[in-house]
Amino acid sequence: MSNKNIKISIIIVHYNVEKELIDCISSILKSRPQKICEIIVIDNDEEPKVGNVLNKKFKDIKYIKSPKNLGYGGGNNLGASYSQGDFLFFLNPDTIVKKNAIDRLVEFLENNKNVGIVAPIFLDPRNKIYPSQGSEELTPLSAIFSLSFINKVMPNNPISKRYFLSDWNKKKPRKVGNVPGTAFLIRKNLFEKVGKFDENFFLYFEEFDFCKRVRKLGYDLFFLPSAQIIHLWGVSTGKSPLDINKIFLKSKFYYFRKHYGLFWAVLVQLITGFSKIHLFLLLAIILAAFLRLYKLEELMSFIGDQGWFYLSARDMLLTGNVPLVGIPSSHPWIHQGPLWTYILGIALWIGNFHPVSGAYLTAFLGIVTVFLVYKIGLLMFSRSVGLIAMVLYATSPLVVVSSRMAYHTSPIPLFTILFIWSVFKWIKGTPIHFPLAIFFLGILYSFELATSILWLFLGLVLGYGLWKRKFWAGQILTKKIIMLSVLGLLVSMMPIIIYDFQSGFPQTLKFVAWVGYKILGVFGIINSGASFGDKSLEMISFFANQYKFLIFFQNGLVAFFIFILTIGWTLKSISKSIKSKKFAAGKIILVLWILLPLAAFFVNKTPSDAYIPLLFPAIILVTAFSFELIMRTKIFRPLAIVVIGFIVTVNIYTLLSNKYFSVPTFKERIIVAEKIIKYADGKKYDMVGKGIGSEFESFTMNYEYLTWWLGHGPVKNTEDLKIFVSESSNGIKIEKINN
Repeated sequence: MSNKNIKISIIIVHYNVEKELIDCISSILKSRPQKICEIIVIDNDEEPKVGNVLNKKFKDIKYIKSPKNLGYGGGNNLGASYSQGDFLFFLNPDTIVKKNAIDRLVEFLENNKNVGIVAPIFLDPRNKIYPSQGSEELTPLSAIFSLSFINKVMPNNPISKRYFLSDWNKKKPRKVGNVPGTAFLIRKNLFEKVGKFDENFFLYFEEFDFCKRVRKLGYDLFFLPSAQIIHLWGVSTGKSPLDINKIFLKSKFYYFRKHYGLFWAVLVQLITGFSKIHLFLLLAIILAAFLRLYKLEELMSFIGDQGWFYLSARDMLLTGNVPLVGIPSSHPWIHQGPLWTYILGIALWIGNFHPVSGAYLTAFLGIVTVFLVYKIGLLMFSRSVGLIAMVLYATSPLVVVSSRMAYHTSPIPLFTILFIWSVFKWIKGTPIHFPLAIFFLGILYSFELATSILWLFLGLVLGYGLWKRKFWAGQILTKKIIMLSVLGLLVSMMPIIIYDFQSGFPQTLKFVAWVGYKILGVFGIINSGASFGDKSLEMISFFANQYKFLIFFQNGLVAFFIFILTIGWTLKSISKSIKSKKFAAGKIILVLWILLPLAAFFVNKTPSDAYIPLLFPAIILVTAFSFELIMRTKIFRPLAIVVIGFIVTVNIYTLLSNKYFSVPTFKERIIVAEKIIKYADGKKYDMVGKGIGSEFESFTMNYEYLTWWLGHGPVKNTEDLKIFVSESSNGIKIEKINN
């Protein structure tokens, strides 16, 4: 094609669609435009491979390699800067130009001086007219009703019908508010007058912005049905390695912020971004909130160990003395961390010392954890795994009961997920997450000593990375990352560190000695008490009951079947990964997350609840993972969905019908506390535990806090008036003795 007296400059921005580009250019030449044209190809590809092909196949093509991927608007602006025609025809490469299409568009603009832009009608590959052909002006109102779930629920609402031009028969020219960027013709002088494309739009919504600016200058926009182009739709973006969804959301937000302000941009983004997935997430969160908050003030658990923290937090608030350690562990010479005292203190301060304020806090943390289970499942595996895990976690009896209990183990699942999330992000190439992992480890240790097994988890991952010389492991060996890691540890464990320095390191040294003692006992070097064989059946039974409570409390046989199914499908998946040598990071992390706490559980030879919260998210995730694997087989998918629905329904029924297993209930404990005050009759008294469990210091501490909160608590000194409290399966018994 000659460059003399060029009338039309056809600008095509290419990205990763070589075959479609060649077909597009061939169709232009085959359509034989009457006006003299030039074809300008802007190559946004990272590697300029298509240029040589074009030069060999076509003559007189202007091929320009962009300095980087400029996006749609930036690429077209670059092409326009090289153009010589009076008209600019912007054309996607995934199109086929039909005969006379270009000439008819030019003729229409020449005959209608008030028209600024004209676009052809778009056909699918079968030459059928696409239902959607441009739109009216994109406003916040039209976006909310037409680009959101509202249009799916009410597709015939008048705003959507008007926006999508539903009354147009596609046979006559139609004045519109917007034309798609796929193909349209504009005068070059108007293109320059309007200010070209806004390059802040990398992709999407740039045509809405451009058309809006053309209309502001007083020009009309038209579709011309006699000009037709086949559009393959989404071929280029479908091959793109970029995060198309993220780009789309960013462009949409920018469009509304630019033209309508921040408020409307945020509102439109929230409403139009709401999908079926978001609806599912919202319903799961609502369900989780209901199960964690329902009758909390009546059915909250409130045991003696909880009372220890309540009294500690109360004294901290009233005296200003900040404790540096928490409740003694099962080995009284080692204390748990003090972090729960601080957090509980905030809740009590806000709630005016009301006992249920602590449970509202843990319930809220539990609701947040439900969402984080979805996020970690999505991050490590897939959206399906995340969604299944979320609904199972939201309704798990053991998880729900733990969330309703204001205790130092309740936040452990949340911070364990944050730790695992940090490790996963680190090994995926973001070294700044390694200090975060260290920080969360310190937080977990400050809640419960049993979480220290995760230090071994991190050590194994790091050791493997260094041994195999993985890039992600070497990335943390910098001054910045090491300093941040040390800082994260110091900040998260500051109270315990201060306590150790002040007291001669009793906490750290005793804990290290205890760990060493347990390890030596495993190898039989020293006698550490009962042998593994003596304890194994007890611990297996304990874990089986906890698993049943976690997955399906109503029936142990069903829970066992789910356990076998989970193990079988997970091992099958791991076996395939080993054979293909594509062992995904998510699977490795999940296996370590489960096996290490279980190993520590058996090494400790103590059937303790303290190890189980670490495993809540992991066991739910591996269960969801196995269900997702089953659902990949079409024949099993409906059955798997029914089984998941059955588990969720029965677990909800189990929780509600058993009153959250709260025996005695918080309401019953309040009645007991009121009776104690009545027995005291305004006199000083001390409270004494009696019977099973009374050997522990914390046995009566829940009643000590409740009676104090109700206005007349016991004194520390020995008094003549003693009130004895005992608990059994028959209920709570109170005895009053005057010496």
